[in-house]
Amino acid sequence: MQQLIIDQLTLIVQSILKESDISNSDYKIRLQENKDKEHGDYASNIAMILAKDLSLNSKDLADQISNEFPLDNQILKVEVAGPGFINFFVSKETHAQVLNAIDLKKEKYGHSKKKLGKVLIEYVSSNPTGPLHVGHGRGAVFGSVLAKLLRAAGHEVDEEYYVNDYGRQMSILTVSVWLRYLQNSNKEIIMSDLGYQGDYIKLIAEGLVKENKEKYLLSSEEHESIMSLLKVQKDESDIDSLISFMQKTLADGFLEIRSFALDNMLNLIKEDLDKFGVNHNLWFFESSLYREDKGNKSKANEAISKLTSNNFVYEEDGALWFKSSEFKDDKDRVLQRSNGEYTYFSSDVAYHLDKYNRAYDRIINIWGSDHHGYLPRVRAAMEASGKDTEKLEVVFIQFANLIRNGEKISMSTRSGEFISLKELLEEVTSDAARFFYINRKADQHLEFDLELAKEESKDNPLYYIQYAHARICSVFNKVKYDFTTDHKELNLSLLSTEKEIEIQKHLANFPALIEKSAKSNDPHLICYYLKDLASLFHSYYNSEKFIIEDINLMNSRMFLLTGIKQVIFNGLEILGVDSPEEM
Repeated sequence: MQQLIIDQLTLIVQSILKESDISNSDYKIRLQENKDKEHGDYASNIAMILAKDLSLNSKDLADQISNEFPLDNQILKVEVAGPGFINFFVSKETHAQVLNAIDLKKEKYGHSKKKLGKVLIEYVSSNPTGPLHVGHGRGAVFGSVLAKLLRAAGHEVDEEYYVNDYGRQMSILTVSVWLRYLQNSNKEIIMSDLGYQGDYIKLIAEGLVKENKEKYLLSSEEHESIMSLLKVQKDESDIDSLISFMQKTLADGFLEIRSFALDNMLNLIKEDLDKFGVNHNLWFFESSLYREDKGNKSKANEAISKLTSNNFVYEEDGALWFKSSEFKDDKDRVLQRSNGEYTYFSSDVAYHLDKYNRAYDRIINIWGSDHHGYLPRVRAAMEASGKDTEKLEVVFIQFANLIRNGEKISMSTRSGEFISLKELLEEVTSDAARFFYINRKADQHLEFDLELAKEESKDNPLYYIQYAHARICSVFNKVKYDFTTDHKELNLSLLSTEKEIEIQKHLANFPALIEKSAKSNDPHLICYYLKDLASLFHSYYNSEKFIIEDINLMNSRMFLLTGIKQVIFNGLEILGVDSPEEM
């Protein structure tokens, strides 16, 4: 109904502007719901917005618009109030039309038939050097829910995980697994304090022993060499010495163990994500950016060549620099060091150019809040490469703290002291974890209250929503409601109480909410909407009887409950959360 009013207002306003020879007026027609029903159901301030452009008194303009607005059996009356508010009075039967729409579309109610183009969402992308911990959970849920939301709004969506399998951290992982492998046959071998310490390293090493037996063991002379290296493990250069020793000693064996460790880590990550309801359909490996196929340049070299040909690269002290400062970045950035090594930034440039080359209409990155500094330099590189930076969107996710007994949990993957995502899901359900992670705007800090997530009360927002769904199912079971009833014979005008009308208005807002949330990358709005709907329902449930002698009123109320149940289901489906029928 709101959209119908807006569409009609648009036609009237366009006609008035055309008659006044005004074509460049900047305006947007909005409706707000009136809390005081004496002033009608909806109100618009468009007359006050346009009065200055038209050199008219706002009340006079409002009178003109209201007089031209057609009345029918849906819009019963249009009145002007105050300095130029236009109030719209809608028939009670009109509010009930949403129930027929919900019944017709069912699980697709709220979904758009528009074709809005292709979207790439890259999220999680945690280094494959340790299991996912609770700090990764928020970004994982955000990306997963946003993907569902964008699909509902009419987009084709790809979900991508960027695997950092090229840099130094992978080498540290490789040597850590090797040391644990060596310990299996020689207890004198100690783990470097600079390596990865978690039990997951031991599990990978055990798998390496099982598959390769003694293939990567050391000779007596090599054993003496590594023991001397292990005695000195104080700074980062010492772990680098261990890595160099491993590469020299094992040759291809280093790459074999590296590949084995990477495959095992990715399997762990995929298993955790799957249990969490997160499923990427694309996995992009950083190492592919540096692969030269059939004599062609690597993607990293192509990216640098592109910037160089546009005169945005210069050489200084043997290194290649990008003129990032010419694009509002605070300083220029190194692409390739003097020793020939590529920087992380060069990977970022090459990866994002690859995203653009895949012809997406929107490119969305879900980054942790500690990555704010990366955005100006990446945007700068895309602009310098001639790309449309409006396509690139970045959502920054604030940290989520898991608090147990009043204490925050450390999450260092190098030390191994962290609470894994797997452990979190052993304590609370996947449903609870997903909801609590998404139940706040992305740029706000989040403290995950474990006890509240497990509590069965109205203070737990997820329980409150799911209980509304289960409660409706219980009503249906008691009255043995027949869902095949010919709804055209229902007298929906009987749904005339203030609560019933308010609920129907709220149900009617669901499609617009999906569209708004998808445009602004704000999936938490779905949580807020469902909490409000659950509150409206529980209040309605506590104030009315549903098993009554008036069969016409009872069936109409059952039809209303069917609409509420369906929208709760549809909303929870977008959140990746179940809608239980019993609780």
